[in-house]
Amino acid sequence: MDQSLFGQIDRTAFVQRLREDGAAFGLRLPQALSSELVEYASKHACFADRQVDCGFHLGARPGAESKLGKPILVAQYFNAATQCPAIGLLLQDPLLQWIAGTYLESVPTFVGANLWWTFPVQALEEDRDRHAHLFHRDVDDFRFFKFFFYLTDVKAGDGAHVYVVGSHRRPPMLRLGDRWNIRRYSDAEVRECFAPDRIVEICGAAGTGFAENTLCVHKGLTPIREPRLLLQLQYALFDYGAMHDRRDSSALQMIA
Repeated sequence: MDQSLFGQIDRTAFVQRLREDGAAFGLRLPQALSSELVEYASKHACFADRQVDCGFHLGARPGAESKLGKPILVAQYFNAATQCPAIGLLLQDPLLQWIAGTYLESVPTFVGANLWWTFPVQALEEDRDRHAHLFHRDVDDFRFFKFFFYLTDVKAGDGAHVYVVGSHRRPPMLRLGDRWNIRRYSDAEVRECFAPDRIVEICGAAGTGFAENTLCVHKGLTPIREPRLLLQLQYALFDYGAMHDRRDSSALQMIA
């Protein structure tokens, strides 16, 4: 553990909080590593709507939006897990590996990294739905969770991740089929089911990290002032090939 990038953390308490609340906090990326990730993002193409034929560099976003005929809410990087050395260092970190194995109670399987921008735009409602800016729950495996790292400052109301404490153990039951169906929930439905102090908006400076079992009810807020860059690392029992960022480089096409 003395080789971890994250210094002294009560890892047992961290895992216990993750089990009880569905999320745990206190991780912070070293500034140099955070800067390296931002630099990687500035030099490589990202892809609007996570589509392989919609690539653009950050400075060319207005041209990409013109080509698409709509504002771009989300743009993801492909193959970052293998191309970005900073992500490789995180995947080897002994603290993150220990947390993953202890929480999952198994040899953890890394199932994917995702690095993406969320931009402050007047997004189409269908894009807010597509990119999970409405409350929802993930069902990715029998056991799974994710590490999240903010790579830009995230202030209240400006692109924060929001989750409902303990909702991985007590999902909302508003309709007859909610016991079996996975669907989007309106803000009003979530407020009806949970006390206000259980609905937590996670803010923090660049480098802020946390873990979450995204079986919890959660969503991303659409930024209103500044774009948000976020890195997600996901661990589970099994790899179904659905969460990774690997794409055939020959299929990647630029639009701007």
